[in-house]
Amino acid sequence: MRMKDTNVVVTGCRSGELLGLEGSRVDLKRKLIHLEAEHTKAKRRRSVPLNESARRAIASRLAFRMRHCGDSPWVFCTPQGERIKSLKTTWATVCRKVGLKNFRIHDMRHTCAAWLVTAGVPLAEVRDCSATARSP
Repeated sequence: MRMKDTNVVVTGCRSGELLGLEGSRVDLKRKLIHLEAEHTKAKRRRSVPLNESARRAIASRLAFRMRHCGDSPWVFCTPQGERIKSLKTTWATVCRKVGLKNFRIHDMRHTCAAWLVTAGVPLAEVRDCSATARSP
């Protein structure tokens, strides 16, 4: 996967939610990713808004898929159409190139939530968008 495609981490999605994303669940026109309950750790359906950077990254991956393996359902796939199973190597390369140490891809979920709160998004909306577990 190309480094510019790692911009999807600004969605606040878990890496498994992104890597299991099928093209049929992407709405580039409305700038949304649709996650059904079975695709999320929290087992709750949600739609995730895409900022322009993430929308471009998803569009790039969909174009890659069409060029190399149009029959594959996966947004994040190899040229042979197989689902990419991990972002660890790509993420480590990105972090090394920008000088980050001890920064996991999951840390971007927290960063995304912090950006939303800083922008004035209500906490309940941030919670729902990121599918953070609700307190009992």
